[in-house]
Amino acid sequence: MGSPKQPSENPLPTKKNPSQQAPAKAGGRSPARSASTSTAAAAGAAALRPRSPGRVRSDASRVAILAATLKLLESTPLQQISIESIAREAGVGKATIYRWWNSKAAVVIEAFLHTHVSHTPMPKGGSPRDALTRHIHLLVEEYSGWSGRIVAQIMAEGQGDPDVLREFRERFWYGRRAVVREVVEDARRRGEFRTDMDTELQMDILYAPIYFRLFMRHLPLDRKFADAHCEAMMQVLAPIDEGVAAPSKRRKTA
Repeated sequence: MGSPKQPSENPLPTKKNPSQQAPAKAGGRSPARSASTSTAAAAGAAALRPRSPGRVRSDASRVAILAATLKLLESTPLQQISIESIAREAGVGKATIYRWWNSKAAVVIEAFLHTHVSHTPMPKGGSPRDALTRHIHLLVEEYSGWSGRIVAQIMAEGQGDPDVLREFRERFWYGRRAVVREVVEDARRRGEFRTDMDTELQMDILYAPIYFRLFMRHLPLDRKFADAHCEAMMQVLAPIDEGVAAPSKRRKTA
């Protein structure tokens, strides 16, 4: 029925009835060459096989560990969470956790990022100013709830454990700043942001008020704050008009 199947790129060697096999000819394929061909065919067949059940189980365990960590973070302070409690909640052994992460902080940070990054993206399209404004509003909204509490705990634990801060910087902070740096530099090229200010300082201006309010909790992280912060931020980062001297220049000419 239908047309005959075409041979695959890695055909499996077929066994022939001894009576059907042609006798070897002089100068034909050597036994070594035949063995090499069979080995290559077997390797190709192995590559086409589905992943082993062990790999699938490992992936499932990893997902279970992250889900268990998030569940614990909803009701338990970070300082009270341990590798043992995560393993117990996930139904796995501690060795399974250490297969992917070298510390509790690494597990917690990845579990946090699993949801946080997707909730606070850098919008694409539009002007850099619009993208940063939208990003800041998303971040303030996210940090006003559960995510903000987790970040504050991670940073607090990092004050006594440099490895925690290192994990946080390497797994989250550096990557986030790299994305923001591209947008800030685009704004500088377009003339939307001043170029007489260090780019790193400009990025700090974007985030510092948010983290200060998150840690101190003296005032809420809400829409009113996000609106006011974005307005002030754009005023500080905007190019200085030619007719208006910078404060330092005014002092020199006074």
